[in-house]
Amino acid sequence: MGRPAGDHRSAERIIEQSAVLKDYVDGNDRWQLDRDLKRHLGDWTQANPDPDARANAAYDLDKVLRFIDNLDECKLDGSEERNGKIDGFSERGVVILHNSEADRLDQFARKGYSVLPTF
Repeated sequence: MGRPAGDHRSAERIIEQSAVLKDYVDGNDRWQLDRDLKRHLGDWTQANPDPDARANAAYDLDKVLRFIDNLDECKLDGSEERNGKIDGFSERGVVILHNSEADRLDQFARKGYSVLPTF
């Protein structure tokens, strides 16, 4: 996966340009979820010393978050589609509402791409 050919943006720039990714990263106290997401996507944080790998991971995380944010809200509880954030987390990010966007992200973090619906 990763950035398409010709996309030379840094991880920081990718995060700045994506409302859903910026909201997720800025409001994130979900360290357990991040650890599992990094197994599937790579590390988008400064802890990763490779800027290209960091940017590719940020790009892939953005794609997953946007896909989940665009899921049909009629099929999810407590979620508003295309609002630029992953709905369904409690204030502290610890409790996840069942059948919400946050629940889909949690499932992805644990099991990978196979849990995302295909169209």
